[in-house]
Amino acid sequence: MTEKTKRTSPRRVLHILEAIIDNPGTATAAVLSRTLDIPLPTVYRQLEILSEENFIILDPSGTYIPGGRFRSLAFNSHTAEPAVTRRRAIMRKLSGELEETVSLSVPDGAKLVYFDRFESHWPVQINLHIGDPLPLHCCASGKLYLSSFDQDAALEVFRNIRPERRAPNTITTQKKFAEELDAISERGYALDDEEWFEGMVGAAVPVRNKDGKFCVSLSTHALTSRRSVDEVDANVSYMLNAAKSLENMLFGGE
Repeated sequence: MTEKTKRTSPRRVLHILEAIIDNPGTATAAVLSRTLDIPLPTVYRQLEILSEENFIILDPSGTYIPGGRFRSLAFNSHTAEPAVTRRRAIMRKLSGELEETVSLSVPDGAKLVYFDRFESHWPVQINLHIGDPLPLHCCASGKLYLSSFDQDAALEVFRNIRPERRAPNTITTQKKFAEELDAISERGYALDDEEWFEGMVGAAVPVRNKDGKFCVSLSTHALTSRRSVDEVDANVSYMLNAAKSLENMLFGGE
């Protein structure tokens, strides 16, 4: 940090917010003061302002994490993404390869929400809208997102949402869900075998940032009258290739 940055209050706020977003698991006031070389009383004042405005919140662990207002700001900013045309070109190509609708979902706090999709030409579609939350326990994207958590934390979320049976194969027990998380972690992607809707199967693959952290879920779904879950699984290689293209585009590989 430059001397000018140290002296300028608005810059301090931005650097503190950036540090919290980059390292939410360790962002205590003391750590922020030390790593940013900002006096501790000043850090406390800025944290208080950011907390009052709901840009950050104090986690029970004693660290600061992004708050609802910041998450909403970040989510809404996607609509102005400069590379939106390139992103949708990747989705269009994948939709053509799979002959199915493909979707992107992003984390929003403890939720995973629809962000964008490219529709196939099939007349039957799931009636979801941009910004709608996805069920974490039964759709491929939701399970994939939870698999990125520490398993104890993922199972705590699973218990708290009190999973209901939505379709013939919905997982409702903690033991089976833990086994499903292990399977997803091992193969690197998630499947939905009539767990969300009866007569529908799907798959989801992760889009990761440069640090290997889950950022976006790329998913597809199909009616069982057109494809079995094994056939969807057999086409996951197309999705993994598209995810790699998205990673390169979004996080600086291209």
